[in-house]
Amino acid sequence: MKNLEQDCGGKVLSQEKLDALREAYTNQLENSPTAFLIHEDRNWTYVNPSAASMLQYGRREELIGKPIWDSIDPQYRENIEQRILDTKCGYTPPAMEQLWYTKTGHPIYVEVTSLPNVWGDTQETQVIIRDITEKKLLEKEHEETIRRFRLITENMRDIVGLLDEEGLFTYVSPSFKEVLGYGAEEVIGSSPFKFVHPEDREQIAGQFYTMVTENRQMTVEYRYLCKDQTYIWLESHGIPVQEQSHLKHAIVVSRNITQRKMTEERLRKSESKYRIILEHSNDLICVVDLEGKYKYASPSYRKILGYEPDAMIGENVFKYIMESDHEQTQDIMSTVFTTKEPVTLPYHKISRSGQAMLFEGRGMAVMNQKGEPESIVFISRDITEKRKVEEYIKNYEKLTVLGELAAGVAHEIRNPLTSIKGFFKLLTEKNRDEEDQTYQNVIIDELSRIEQIVNEFMALARPQAIHLKERTNLVQLVKDTVILLNPEAALRDVHIETAFDAEESLIECERNQMKQVFINVMKNAIEAMSDGGTLKIRGCSIDGALYKLTFEDNGAGIDEKRLKKLGTPFFTTKEKGIGLGLTISNKIITEHNGEFKMESEVGKGTKVTVLLKK
Repeated sequence: MKNLEQDCGGKVLSQEKLDALREAYTNQLENSPTAFLIHEDRNWTYVNPSAASMLQYGRREELIGKPIWDSIDPQYRENIEQRILDTKCGYTPPAMEQLWYTKTGHPIYVEVTSLPNVWGDTQETQVIIRDITEKKLLEKEHEETIRRFRLITENMRDIVGLLDEEGLFTYVSPSFKEVLGYGAEEVIGSSPFKFVHPEDREQIAGQFYTMVTENRQMTVEYRYLCKDQTYIWLESHGIPVQEQSHLKHAIVVSRNITQRKMTEERLRKSESKYRIILEHSNDLICVVDLEGKYKYASPSYRKILGYEPDAMIGENVFKYIMESDHEQTQDIMSTVFTTKEPVTLPYHKISRSGQAMLFEGRGMAVMNQKGEPESIVFISRDITEKRKVEEYIKNYEKLTVLGELAAGVAHEIRNPLTSIKGFFKLLTEKNRDEEDQTYQNVIIDELSRIEQIVNEFMALARPQAIHLKERTNLVQLVKDTVILLNPEAALRDVHIETAFDAEESLIECERNQMKQVFINVMKNAIEAMSDGGTLKIRGCSIDGALYKLTFEDNGAGIDEKRLKKLGTPFFTTKEKGIGLGLTISNKIITEHNGEFKMESEVGKGTKVTVLLKK
């Protein structure tokens, strides 16, 4: 290669022209966006601004004079030495990709073009570099992606096949032989449709044609012939790959779903059998998800509650449960999801007509493949009438004790009568004015006691007409009773607090009998707080159909064994009581079609709940 000291005719240029050329050449390099460097004896002698910027040197003087090996990875030393010799001999080696380092040591890939010295008077080598880091990284990423896909394809259980535009196999993964028994050499170049079951062949060929012509993916299920002449079910997902609007190939990924198909068939038969059972069951059967929404509701919901099962799907289960039972039901659902054990609970559902119905529900968790609960199956039975019968029997059993009341009453009356007889005898034998008055007072007290026993006994034993047509403001009735008992409460240092959700709540009841219940309950609470305390009375409407009253004290409380006996005639916790007050209260509330419930804990107090229909 000629150097620039000679013109095209071989004549030597003058020094003036040579200097001008050098200056023009240098100016061009200084302003060139191309990175240009010159080295001599393996040290940099010139670096243009573009090269300094690429190698992250703020000043190019920092690089000039340094060995070229500070910037070039040593793995290329042998090749570079040969390229230096080639350029000194006037040859221009082909471009080479090399790994270089910036000032901070950051690696970059560059394409290097080495040029012989154009001036001919030095041993310098000119180097042009182009940053190809992004290209190399993309190539490496592409190579890694291909390697990974090949690794996955060669080792996956699913079958991967490539089909050309004519629908012939051009590639099948090793799993093809493992699943179907055919080696790659047996199927490459052949049509996959010849192995498809005759009954499925036309449909699958049509699906493939649609995928290719409309350039859209497809998923199909069909039967495929194995080498041992048995058929298995395959699920195939096809993806067309096009270039310039023409099909290049189709990727088809298939998996053996024979076991799934057999399971689906068994489930279909099983579902058909159990669906008949569900559709004719009188129990409410539902499936509820983790968010408390219906996934399934049996047809019995229509017959028992009046709701359309399909319309309930996606609705929250608490929409159909009485508000007072929400907290309990939520706790039960949480327990089922946590313990995975079946749980039974009583709760009220609201029918479409607004009627509260009592159900006994059994909840069971449904597990997914990981053994984690994904929903709850509830089987609920209407026990409204059953509970009424149970309550009737319970009350009847208490009231059957009336047969024993006769003996009890006789015993209770006999004691004061004996006293009366004794004192009257003394009155006839003695003539003491001061003592006469004392004896008479005792006689009056004992007679009053007899009257109380007889009155309460008669109230319990004798049916009374309940005039339910009389509508009474229950809130005002409670307030009147509080006013009546406030003096007694004050004497015992008991404060009565009341809170109602409204100033008026009308129910049909026998006013005097209901007032008797409130007096009995409130007197019991006041007397239970011997050292003073607070009686909290709360009233609220439930779903517009019921009114709930609670009387809660912070007295001594009652242990569980004694609590079960409360309401039994002549069983009492009071020193002077006769044990008929709660029995009478329970009887009155039951006759009003309500509920009377007591809860107590020793050291914390007692809570009485009265639930009445509006």
